[in-house]
Amino acid sequence: MRLVVSGGGTGGHIFPAIAIAEEFRKRYPTSEVLFIGSRDGMEASIVPSTAIPFQGVTARKLRKVLSADTALVALSLGRGCLEARRYIKAFRADIILGTGGYVAAAAVIAGASMGIKTAILAPDMVPGRTNLLLARFVDRICVTFEESVSFFPAAKTVVTGMPLRSGVSLPITVTAEEARGRLPGLKPDRFTLLVLGGSQGARAINQVVGDAAEDLITSGVQILHQTGTRNYEEIRGAYAQLIEAGGYFPIPFLNGDEMAAALRSADLVLCRGGISTLTEVMQNRLPAIVVPLPTAYADHQTHNAHALETRGACILKRQGDLNAEVLSREVAALRADQTRLSALANAAGESARPNAAHDVCNILDDITG
Repeated sequence: MRLVVSGGGTGGHIFPAIAIAEEFRKRYPTSEVLFIGSRDGMEASIVPSTAIPFQGVTARKLRKVLSADTALVALSLGRGCLEARRYIKAFRADIILGTGGYVAAAAVIAGASMGIKTAILAPDMVPGRTNLLLARFVDRICVTFEESVSFFPAAKTVVTGMPLRSGVSLPITVTAEEARGRLPGLKPDRFTLLVLGGSQGARAINQVVGDAAEDLITSGVQILHQTGTRNYEEIRGAYAQLIEAGGYFPIPFLNGDEMAAALRSADLVLCRGGISTLTEVMQNRLPAIVVPLPTAYADHQTHNAHALETRGACILKRQGDLNAEVLSREVAALRADQTRLSALANAAGESARPNAAHDVCNILDDITG
């Protein structure tokens, strides 16, 4: 069996593709997998480190519908389709799976035009433009939320959940105290706030956390903060004295092992509403304050967070309503109410679908006969 996976632009598109490829290889040890991504995207540096063969093609993101950029995007998509078609033919693919981003559109459209079985992962509560476009061409559509089925043809839409990269959860035998010992500086017995702004960071959240850090630390909280690589130096410079004093631990990016330890270390998570981050929170049964990115397409992060909020699995805070004082007050209230923290954690765990990669591979099996 030969599988092409394609996705790019953000970790939420790249890591699920890697997770599915890893599960597919376990299921079919003699199988071959090819990852098609943008030659200029972050996937071009991430995927090769996984030992999955990578092929870059032309891709360009549509910033605004019917803008001056639209024609360039169309040309880029056409070129990407031709390039993907050439690589798919040479690879002799049996099936193609797109996990999001405009590069996935090129690969999936190319494969469908060649008569190859295709599927997409559309994990956000409200699907993006690319997945809405691709839905008409593909054989199966995998979604995270039951509510998302209404956006697609019901006969070919399946709720699988969002596949996670391997190793993002530690064994249940590892305690929070033990996990904190794996991360430099963290004290094993201190209430830990984990801040996740997504794979590229979140400047607005970074600012609030930095401004609230002194009050939080004074109250007995330690902060592990994934700032995003592009924001790290700014944070380190602005809060150098606080970092030196201890209790505030900014880090540019958490790799797989570090992320697993960070998630197990956390008593509470402050994060964006990207579905990959929310899935990590759910799978690790963590209470979370979710601050959606207000400029996300179709406000999909708010819809993601609202879907969890209605399940009792998170606290939704609008970015405009969050400041240092609000954050400090919210964290203090949750620390003082262990019953509420436990209820949020339990609801998050009950919303998780830990076998998502396995279930997506079942779909791939089904459509290839």
